[in-house]
Amino acid sequence: MKKIFLLFFVLNAFTNMSYAATKVSTNAEQYTVIIQSIKMCENATINSETSFSVSDCVTLGNSPLTVDIASASVGATLGKYADTTALVAGKTYKYFVPTLSRTFLIRGGAVVDSRISGTFTCNSDSNAVIGGSDARNLTTIAGKVGGTASTTTVFVPSATSSGKTCINADCSSFSSNDTFTHDLPDDTTLYGNAINVPTDNSDNFEMIYTIATPFIMKDIPPIVNMNFGTKGALEVESMNNGGSDACRAGPSFPKFRVTVTLPN
Repeated sequence: MKKIFLLFFVLNAFTNMSYAATKVSTNAEQYTVIIQSIKMCENATINSETSFSVSDCVTLGNSPLTVDIASASVGATLGKYADTTALVAGKTYKYFVPTLSRTFLIRGGAVVDSRISGTFTCNSDSNAVIGGSDARNLTTIAGKVGGTASTTTVFVPSATSSGKTCINADCSSFSSNDTFTHDLPDDTTLYGNAINVPTDNSDNFEMIYTIATPFIMKDIPPIVNMNFGTKGALEVESMNNGGSDACRAGPSFPKFRVTVTLPN
Protein backbone atom coordinates (compact mmCIF):
# COMPACT_ATOMS: atom_id res chain seq x y z
CA MET A 1 0.00 0.00 0.00
CA LYS A 2 1.42 3.33 -1.07
CA LYS A 3 1.67 6.03 1.57
CA ILE A 4 2.25 9.75 1.65
CA PHE A 5 4.79 10.46 4.36
CA LEU A 6 3.47 13.25 6.54
CA LEU A 7 6.47 15.19 7.73
CA PHE A 8 4.47 17.55 9.92
CA PHE A 9 0.89 18.69 10.30
CA VAL A 10 -1.16 21.32 12.05
CA LEU A 11 -4.52 22.82 11.33
CA ASN A 12 -6.79 25.14 13.08
CA ALA A 13 -9.98 26.98 12.74
CA PHE A 14 -10.96 29.03 15.68
CA THR A 15 -12.94 32.00 16.79
CA ASN A 16 -12.08 35.67 16.98
CA MET A 17 -14.10 37.80 19.38
CA SER A 18 -15.53 40.92 17.81
CA TYR A 19 -15.21 43.27 20.77
CA ALA A 20 -12.00 45.03 21.85
CA ALA A 21 -10.24 44.10 25.09
CA THR A 22 -6.75 43.52 26.44
CA LYS A 23 -5.42 40.43 24.71
CA VAL A 24 -2.10 38.59 24.68
CA SER A 25 -1.01 35.91 22.24
CA THR A 26 1.29 33.32 23.76
CA ASN A 27 2.60 29.84 23.10
CA ALA A 28 0.40 26.89 24.03
CA GLU A 29 1.79 24.17 26.27
CA GLN A 30 -0.72 21.76 24.72
CA TYR A 31 -2.71 22.10 21.52
CA THR A 32 -4.38 18.81 20.62
CA VAL A 33 -6.52 18.37 17.52
CA ILE A 34 -8.27 15.35 16.01
CA ILE A 35 -7.81 14.88 12.28
CA GLN A 36 -10.85 13.05 10.90
CA SER A 37 -9.80 12.85 7.26
CA ILE A 38 -7.60 14.39 4.58
CA LYS A 39 -8.57 14.95 0.96
CA MET A 40 -6.68 16.18 -2.08
CA CYS A 41 -8.78 17.80 -4.76
CA GLU A 42 -8.41 18.85 -8.37
CA ASN A 43 -10.96 21.65 -8.29
CA ALA A 44 -12.40 24.12 -5.80
CA THR A 45 -14.70 27.12 -5.75
CA ILE A 46 -13.81 29.50 -2.94
CA ASN A 47 -16.63 32.01 -2.50
CA SER A 48 -15.36 33.67 0.69
CA GLU A 49 -13.33 32.94 3.82
CA THR A 50 -16.25 30.92 5.16
CA SER A 51 -17.67 29.32 2.02
CA PHE A 52 -16.12 26.86 -0.40
CA SER A 53 -16.87 23.70 -2.35
CA VAL A 54 -14.57 21.09 -3.87
CA SER A 55 -14.82 18.44 -6.56
CA ASP A 56 -12.77 15.61 -8.04
CA CYS A 57 -11.31 14.74 -4.65
CA VAL A 58 -9.52 11.69 -3.29
CA THR A 59 -9.61 10.80 0.41
CA LEU A 60 -6.12 9.95 1.63
CA GLY A 61 -6.73 9.37 5.32
CA ASN A 62 -10.12 8.53 6.77
CA SER A 63 -9.67 7.52 10.40
CA PRO A 64 -9.37 9.73 13.51
CA LEU A 65 -5.83 10.75 14.42
CA THR A 66 -5.23 12.69 17.65
CA VAL A 67 -2.19 14.97 17.54
CA ASP A 68 -0.73 17.42 20.05
CA ILE A 69 0.79 19.98 17.71
CA ALA A 70 2.58 21.71 20.57
CA SER A 71 4.54 18.53 21.30
CA ALA A 72 8.11 18.08 20.11
CA SER A 73 7.25 14.47 19.20
CA VAL A 74 4.32 15.33 16.93
CA GLY A 75 6.19 14.19 13.82
CA ALA A 76 6.63 10.69 15.23
CA THR A 77 2.99 10.62 16.31
CA LEU A 78 1.81 11.43 12.81
CA GLY A 79 3.99 8.90 11.09
CA LYS A 80 2.44 7.56 7.91
CA TYR A 81 -1.22 8.38 7.80
CA ALA A 82 -2.44 9.00 4.26
CA ASP A 83 -2.91 6.25 1.68
CA THR A 84 -2.21 7.48 -1.87
CA THR A 85 -3.47 4.38 -3.68
CA ALA A 86 -6.56 6.23 -4.90
CA LEU A 87 -4.65 9.16 -6.42
CA VAL A 88 -5.09 8.96 -10.17
CA ALA A 89 -2.02 9.08 -12.40
CA GLY A 90 -2.07 12.05 -14.75
CA LYS A 91 -4.45 14.08 -12.58
CA THR A 92 -3.37 17.47 -11.20
CA TYR A 93 -4.08 17.99 -7.51
CA LYS A 94 -4.26 21.61 -6.36
CA TYR A 95 -6.03 21.65 -2.99
CA PHE A 96 -5.57 20.11 0.43
CA VAL A 97 -8.80 19.73 2.45
CA PRO A 98 -8.65 18.45 6.03
CA THR A 99 -11.66 17.64 8.16
CA LEU A 100 -11.14 18.11 11.90
CA SER A 101 -13.11 17.62 15.05
CA ARG A 102 -14.48 20.81 16.55
CA THR A 103 -13.48 19.45 19.98
CA PHE A 104 -9.85 19.76 21.03
CA LEU A 105 -7.61 20.35 24.05
CA ILE A 106 -5.51 23.35 25.03
CA ARG A 107 -3.30 24.31 27.96
CA GLY A 108 -1.37 27.49 28.68
CA GLY A 109 -1.56 31.02 29.98
CA ALA A 110 0.03 34.46 30.05
CA VAL A 111 0.10 37.74 31.98
CA VAL A 112 -2.50 40.27 30.84
CA ASP A 113 -3.38 43.83 31.80
CA SER A 114 -6.36 43.95 34.12
CA ARG A 115 -9.42 45.93 33.11
CA ILE A 116 -9.56 47.05 36.73
CA SER A 117 -6.01 47.63 37.94
CA GLY A 118 -2.54 46.14 37.46
CA THR A 119 -1.88 42.81 35.80
CA PHE A 120 -2.67 39.14 36.40
CA THR A 121 -2.05 35.74 34.85
CA CYS A 122 -4.85 34.20 32.83
CA ASN A 123 -4.65 30.41 32.47
CA SER A 124 -6.67 27.71 30.77
CA ASP A 125 -8.91 25.94 33.28
CA SER A 126 -9.86 22.25 33.26
CA ASN A 127 -12.85 23.05 35.49
CA ALA A 128 -14.35 25.54 33.07
CA VAL A 129 -17.65 24.45 31.52
CA ILE A 130 -20.60 25.96 29.71
CA GLY A 131 -24.01 26.18 31.35
CA GLY A 132 -26.14 23.04 31.37
CA SER A 133 -28.66 24.47 28.92
CA ASP A 134 -26.17 26.34 26.74
CA ALA A 135 -25.59 25.39 23.12
CA ARG A 136 -21.98 24.29 22.81
CA ASN A 137 -21.68 25.86 19.35
CA LEU A 138 -22.77 29.27 20.65
CA THR A 139 -20.82 29.42 23.94
CA THR A 140 -17.16 29.84 24.88
CA ILE A 141 -15.67 28.87 28.24
CA ALA A 142 -13.80 31.02 30.76
CA GLY A 143 -10.15 31.07 31.70
CA LYS A 144 -8.77 31.10 35.25
CA VAL A 145 -7.22 34.03 37.11
CA GLY A 146 -3.91 32.91 38.59
CA GLY A 147 -3.08 29.38 39.64
CA THR A 148 -1.63 26.84 37.19
CA ALA A 149 -2.71 26.25 33.63
CA SER A 150 -4.63 23.00 33.19
CA THR A 151 -5.83 21.17 30.11
CA THR A 152 -9.30 22.24 29.05
CA THR A 153 -11.67 21.03 26.36
CA VAL A 154 -12.88 23.64 23.89
CA PHE A 155 -15.36 23.49 21.04
CA VAL A 156 -15.09 25.57 17.87
CA PRO A 157 -18.22 27.74 17.93
CA SER A 158 -20.39 28.71 15.00
CA ALA A 159 -20.33 32.20 13.55
CA THR A 160 -23.08 34.10 15.33
CA SER A 161 -24.18 37.45 16.70
CA SER A 162 -25.91 35.70 19.61
CA GLY A 163 -22.90 34.17 21.31
CA LYS A 164 -22.38 33.68 25.03
CA THR A 165 -18.99 34.17 26.69
CA CYS A 166 -18.57 32.54 30.09
CA ILE A 167 -16.74 34.75 32.60
CA ASN A 168 -16.30 32.21 35.42
CA ALA A 169 -15.75 28.46 35.57
CA ASP A 170 -19.37 27.33 35.91
CA CYS A 171 -20.64 30.04 33.53
CA SER A 172 -22.95 31.53 36.16
CA SER A 173 -21.47 34.88 35.06
CA PHE A 174 -21.35 35.61 31.35
CA SER A 175 -21.72 38.16 28.62
CA SER A 176 -24.37 37.60 25.95
CA ASN A 177 -25.18 38.64 22.40
CA ASP A 178 -21.49 38.42 21.54
CA THR A 179 -20.42 38.16 17.92
CA PHE A 180 -18.19 35.21 17.00
CA THR A 181 -16.51 35.19 13.60
CA HIS A 182 -14.04 33.03 11.71
CA ASP A 183 -11.88 35.76 10.27
CA LEU A 184 -8.72 34.19 8.86
CA PRO A 185 -5.52 36.26 8.93
CA ASP A 186 -4.79 37.91 5.58
CA ASP A 187 -2.13 35.46 4.43
CA THR A 188 -3.48 32.47 2.52
CA THR A 189 -0.01 30.95 2.22
CA LEU A 190 0.10 30.43 5.99
CA TYR A 191 -3.51 30.38 7.18
CA GLY A 192 -5.46 28.76 4.37
CA ASN A 193 -8.05 30.02 1.92
CA ALA A 194 -11.30 29.31 3.74
CA ILE A 195 -12.96 27.56 6.67
CA ASN A 196 -16.34 25.87 6.84
CA VAL A 197 -17.71 25.66 10.38
CA PRO A 198 -21.32 24.38 10.59
CA THR A 199 -24.00 26.67 11.95
CA ASP A 200 -25.32 23.86 14.19
CA ASN A 201 -23.50 21.83 16.83
CA SER A 202 -22.32 19.04 14.53
CA ASP A 203 -18.95 17.55 15.35
CA ASN A 204 -16.55 18.49 12.54
CA PHE A 205 -15.39 21.35 10.34
CA GLU A 206 -13.32 21.70 7.17
CA MET A 207 -10.61 23.98 5.86
CA ILE A 208 -9.05 24.37 2.43
CA TYR A 209 -5.44 25.11 1.55
CA THR A 210 -3.96 25.71 -1.87
CA ILE A 211 -0.99 23.43 -2.43
CA ALA A 212 1.96 25.75 -3.06
CA THR A 213 2.97 23.85 -6.20
CA PRO A 214 0.13 21.76 -7.68
CA PHE A 215 1.38 18.35 -8.73
CA ILE A 216 0.58 15.76 -11.38
CA MET A 217 0.29 12.30 -9.88
CA LYS A 218 2.82 9.81 -11.28
CA ASP A 219 3.66 6.18 -10.57
CA ILE A 220 5.76 6.93 -7.48
CA PRO A 221 3.80 8.65 -4.70
CA PRO A 222 4.79 12.17 -3.67
CA ILE A 223 6.06 13.39 -0.32
CA VAL A 224 3.71 15.85 1.35
CA ASN A 225 5.55 18.30 3.59
CA MET A 226 3.41 19.92 6.27
CA ASN A 227 4.96 22.66 8.36
CA PHE A 228 3.42 24.64 11.17
CA GLY A 229 4.16 27.44 13.59
CA THR A 230 2.38 27.65 16.93
CA LYS A 231 4.05 30.77 18.27
CA GLY A 232 1.24 32.94 19.60
CA ALA A 233 -1.32 30.17 19.05
CA LEU A 234 -2.99 30.67 22.43
CA GLU A 235 -4.93 33.86 23.09
CA VAL A 236 -5.80 35.11 26.57
CA GLU A 237 -7.96 38.12 27.30
CA SER A 238 -8.78 40.01 30.49
CA MET A 239 -12.40 40.62 31.41
CA ASN A 240 -14.33 42.34 34.20
CA ASN A 241 -16.71 40.27 36.30
CA GLY A 242 -18.63 42.80 38.35
CA GLY A 243 -15.51 44.60 39.52
CA SER A 244 -13.33 41.48 39.86
CA ASP A 245 -10.73 40.20 37.43
CA ALA A 246 -11.82 37.48 35.04
CA CYS A 247 -10.55 36.20 31.73
CA ARG A 248 -10.91 33.81 28.86
CA ALA A 249 -8.27 31.56 27.27
CA GLY A 250 -8.66 30.05 23.83
CA PRO A 251 -6.84 29.04 20.69
CA SER A 252 -5.67 31.41 18.00
CA PHE A 253 -4.57 30.67 14.42
CA PRO A 254 -1.34 28.71 14.02
CA LYS A 255 0.57 29.00 10.76
CA PHE A 256 0.39 26.07 8.34
CA ARG A 257 1.89 25.34 4.95
CA VAL A 258 1.67 22.28 2.74
CA THR A 259 4.04 21.54 -0.11
CA VAL A 260 4.44 18.46 -2.30
CA THR A 261 7.75 17.01 -3.46
CA LEU A 262 7.80 14.57 -6.35
CA PRO A 263 10.48 11.85 -6.30
CA ASN A 264 13.20 12.18 -8.94
